[in-house]
Amino acid sequence: MADDGGIIAALPEDVLLQVLSRVADVKSLFMLAATCRRWLRRFTDRAFLLDLWGGQRAGDLLGFFFHLQRIKVSTFGFLPVPSSPLRPLASSGSSNSVQPLAARRGVLLMRLPITRLLFLSNPVTGERHVVPRLEEYSDLGPYKVTSYAIVVSDDLAGKPQQPASSGRFTFSQLLVTTKHANSITMYVNSYSAAGGWAAPAEFLDLLRFSLAGRSTPSAVVHRGAAHWLCTDDVASATRGDRLYKLSVEVGVPAAATPRVSMTNLPVRAGGATATLLCVGGDGELTIACVFPMHVRIWKQQRRGDGDDDAAAWRRDVMWMTLPAPYPYCVPLMHGLDMGSVAMMYRSSGAVFVVDLDKKVIDKAMDCFLPLRIGREMDLPPVPYEMDLMEFFLLQLGGLCGGGSTSTG
Repeated sequence: MADDGGIIAALPEDVLLQVLSRVADVKSLFMLAATCRRWLRRFTDRAFLLDLWGGQRAGDLLGFFFHLQRIKVSTFGFLPVPSSPLRPLASSGSSNSVQPLAARRGVLLMRLPITRLLFLSNPVTGERHVVPRLEEYSDLGPYKVTSYAIVVSDDLAGKPQQPASSGRFTFSQLLVTTKHANSITMYVNSYSAAGGWAAPAEFLDLLRFSLAGRSTPSAVVHRGAAHWLCTDDVASATRGDRLYKLSVEVGVPAAATPRVSMTNLPVRAGGATATLLCVGGDGELTIACVFPMHVRIWKQQRRGDGDDDAAAWRRDVMWMTLPAPYPYCVPLMHGLDMGSVAMMYRSSGAVFVVDLDKKVIDKAMDCFLPLRIGREMDLPPVPYEMDLMEFFLLQLGGLCGGGSTSTG
């Protein structure tokens, strides 16, 4: 096999790129680069990766993880978008297939439906982290997890808890919000990869407030904090659904109870079919209020190192014209990285990506049947984004100067 690898590596560059571009398994390419020094040098060369994945941009949508539930059999799978270098995946039917819940920067959060155990995995590297069970508190009663925030080591930049070997795609912390049978308060719970679960903190008064953007239960992590949007249900009838931002600091000591703050935003979402929070292409928070024919965009105008809560918000409007006629129905909305929103139409499974910065709409996926929202799909599909070029450079770059990679 070593000789075969040498023969392949000696091919002309254009032929080699043609061969590798037809390898649908990115995990195999990653393992090849991580275990063979000859290939390691190529896969840590930005020019080589640019030629291999030249069409893949930072924050690109690579596909969707989904879960189908039939009478006694469930299926876990991944369906790539046509431009994705990842390959399709479908588990053999069983009564206990894992359920995808959220994903961020290549880290996928999943749940076992019977035991309700959570675990995180990177499908490219195969790394997996099992999260211990979140215990019930006797006075609060049974709980239901309602939203998630996946924190990676890069989010902890400048914090003392950041490990020396941290990377942009390494899991560090998980935040989950929970509703309890005996409480009118939603709680936030923090799990650290280094220290386990911390004591919960009061998060939201359910008699007055509710989380916005229910079709995308993941929080946005930005500048050292996880953020959610919520609306004041009591005042919404007269104030046009004024939005609030709930923030939880990330990277605090493992045993510390999460610290929660609420900010009243100068943003109204009255009449919107979906309201989403995401990080724009300029690195600042962006709110998208989606209507049938337009998107109302609010961009945070933070100056220098000023306080996020005191920053002004600038309003803009984007008119939507779909590339093809689609029957009107409320789509599933997902806030993506780099200032974009994924719209999936329930009736067909067609997916469009709305670039809020450039104000353009691109079709990412046609009408693929597995992603149609019907009786068999018990959970919304989870969009999977990853900057593969940056991932290879960061994960493999440390091996170039030494390590145990083979030369074959």
